[in-house]
Amino acid sequence: MSDGGKRKLPGRAIDPAGILAGTSPASEPTPPGHRSGFVALVGRPNVGKSTLLNQILGQKIAITTRKPGTTRRRLLGVHTTPEGQAVFLDTPGIERPGSKLGRFLLEEVKAAFSSADVVLFMTDAHDEPADVQALELLGDTEKPFFLVLNKVDLVKDKKKLLPLIARYSRIGGFEEVFPVSALKGTNVEGLLSALMAHLPEGPRYFSSGVITDASEKSLVEEFVREQVYHQLHQEVPYAVAVQVSEMEHDPESGRLHIEAAIFVERKSQRGIIIGKGGERLKSIGQAARLEIEKRFGEDVYLGLQVRLKPNWRQRDGALHDLGYEMES
Repeated sequence: MSDGGKRKLPGRAIDPAGILAGTSPASEPTPPGHRSGFVALVGRPNVGKSTLLNQILGQKIAITTRKPGTTRRRLLGVHTTPEGQAVFLDTPGIERPGSKLGRFLLEEVKAAFSSADVVLFMTDAHDEPADVQALELLGDTEKPFFLVLNKVDLVKDKKKLLPLIARYSRIGGFEEVFPVSALKGTNVEGLLSALMAHLPEGPRYFSSGVITDASEKSLVEEFVREQVYHQLHQEVPYAVAVQVSEMEHDPESGRLHIEAAIFVERKSQRGIIIGKGGERLKSIGQAARLEIEKRFGEDVYLGLQVRLKPNWRQRDGALHDLGYEMES
């Protein structure tokens, strides 16, 4: 953490393909037979990919809500043991894009899919046709391909899991199948053990204390957007983008001062987010601030404004301004 002055506001996370292509690995020594590699978490929206990543890491770096489409970027999480290091890539939910933002999200998934050493296809088995479509959008791969069947704690009759697993195995040709509860941690250790065995031998890409390469700026933006998803409904959360403009320590109080803007597409959405007398915006800010303080371990002032950026999900320039830019 900085001891004062403005923080850097870095941009997008490290491209995993760049790391694999020769970025220097962590300098600490690794034992013989050490395994390491990249693991893509993929699947349709709202099946629990981010919940699984947080469970594996033992702390929250990925936002989670009950609404589909919460994840918008590849998020890197690092799980390190003495025997190996798995670098997870949490990805947006796979669905046919209906906007330029949707095309960006699908490209994020495909980039992680192509860069990974192992692919985990996650489902809660509530929509098999949508899972089939998601697999079709991904295409074929010769990489180890696991099926992770989530939310098995909600299945009262466990005998129903066997025909379900058989159907999905025929659909995807999965190498291994793991029923899990990402929320409760059921069978997650077994999944990790099998996963590590499928990673290639190699060095650590990140030092053992690192759990993500996400910038503090991007984490703040995500925590604010998470509260919009929690507190608002219908189309409003999907029309929201968040951008941090300032992060610095107040020289007098030492408190971390953050200024951020919530962008919406229509004036009516702006009014909904602000709420009567500003109460809704205040509630969003308070809840987001608590998450930020928990993550950073210090007192935070969070200033929020709501700004209009018409039809930003369909405009290249607006998407670029907000950091959603497809690589050429």
